[in-house]
Amino acid sequence: MTATAAPSERLWTYDFTALTLAAGFAFCNIAIFYGFASYLERLGVDPAWRGVLLGAEPLAALIVRPFLGVLVTPAKALGLARVSLAAMGAALCSYQLAPGIAALLAVRVFHGLAFVCLVSAIIVLLSQIIPKPLAGRAFGYFSLSSLVPYAVMPPLVEWLLPSVGNEARAYAYASVLVLPALAMLIPLGARFGRGAGGLTAVGRPTAAMIRENLGRLPVVLVLAANLFVFLSSTLVFFFIKPFAVGLGMRDPGLFFTVSTGASIAVRVLAGPFYDRLPRHALLVVALAGLAGCMALFAGTTDETRLLAVAGGYGLCLGVAMPLQNAVMFGHSPPHLRGLNMNLMLFMMDAGYVVGPVTGGALLAAGAGYPMLFLVCAACAAVAGGLVAPLALREWRQRRDAAGT
Repeated sequence: MTATAAPSERLWTYDFTALTLAAGFAFCNIAIFYGFASYLERLGVDPAWRGVLLGAEPLAALIVRPFLGVLVTPAKALGLARVSLAAMGAALCSYQLAPGIAALLAVRVFHGLAFVCLVSAIIVLLSQIIPKPLAGRAFGYFSLSSLVPYAVMPPLVEWLLPSVGNEARAYAYASVLVLPALAMLIPLGARFGRGAGGLTAVGRPTAAMIRENLGRLPVVLVLAANLFVFLSSTLVFFFIKPFAVGLGMRDPGLFFTVSTGASIAVRVLAGPFYDRLPRHALLVVALAGLAGCMALFAGTTDETRLLAVAGGYGLCLGVAMPLQNAVMFGHSPPHLRGLNMNLMLFMMDAGYVVGPVTGGALLAAGAGYPMLFLVCAACAAVAGGLVAPLALREWRQRRDAAGT
C-alpha cells in the first residue's frame, strides 16, 4: 500500500482477514467468562461484590473508550493491538493468582483495559482498509468475530473444566489463543508500518475536528440510535433467562442458540445485500422489526412462541448491527472514521452499563417482565425514528439521481 493508494475494492484481503480473526481470538478470551458468576459464588465472594466484579470490566471500557477514540491513530494502532493481546494473556493467567476481592478487582480492571484497547486499535485499523462501497458486508462479516466465540467457547470450557479443576485454570489455558492472534498481526507490520504513508498520514483529530464532527446531524443521529439499540438489546440479554424460566423453559440457553444462530446466518447469507440495497431504509426496517419482536416477547406465554420470536429477533439484530456501523462509516470522512467507530463502541459500552441498571430498577418497582420488554421495544422504535430522516434523505437522493 502506497501513500496515495486507496483501499482495495476487494474485501477479503489479508489485512481484513487477519484483523477479523485476531478479533475473534480476542472475543474467545471474553466468551469464556459466561460462568464467572458461578466461579465467584464457589469462591465465597459476597453477593454484593459479585456484581461489582462482573461489571468492572465493561465499566473500565466505558471510562477509557472516549479517550482511545481520540488518542489511537492508525500509526499507533498496530503496536497497541500487540501490547493489548499480550496484556490479555497475562490477565487470563492472573485469575488463578487472585483469590481475594481486591486482587480479583484489579485483574478485572486490567483485563477490561487490555480488551478495550485491543478492540479500539483493531477498529481504527479496520476503518482504514474497508472499501466504502463494501462497508455493509464488511461489518457484517467482521461482527462474526464477536458472535462465533459465544457459540463455541462455552461448550469447550465445559468440556475442559473436569480436566483442569476450576474456571481460573481454564482461563489460563485459554490464554494460548493470544498466540495465533499475535502471529497473524506480524505481517501487518510491513503493511501498516512506517512505509504505509496512507495510514501514518492520518493523525490525531484536533479539538476543532471533534467539535465539527459532533456537529454533523447524521453522526449524532446514528450515535443516538446505536445507544438506544444497545439499551434495548442488553435488557433482553440480561433478563430473558429469568423470563424464560418463568415460562417453564427447562433450557433457557436455547433462546440464545436460536437468536445467535439466526443472527450469524443472516450476516453470512445476506451480507452482499447490505451494500446493494438502500442502507438507511433497510436499517429502519430492521429496527422496526426488532421493536416488533421485543413487543412480542411481552405477550409470549409459552416456550415454542418464545423460540419462534427469538429467531426473528436474531434476524433483525443480524441486519441492524452491521448496518449501523456501515451507515456511520459512510457518514465519516476518512480521517475521522476511527474516532466515529470508537464512539459507536462507546455507545455500546454505555448500553451495557445503563441497560441492566434500568432493567433492575424497573423490576424493583414492580413493573414486571412484559413491561420491561415493552420498554425495550420503545427504545428500538426510537432508534428507528432517529435513522428515519437519513433514510428519507437517501430516498430523495436516489430518486433525484434516477431522474437525471
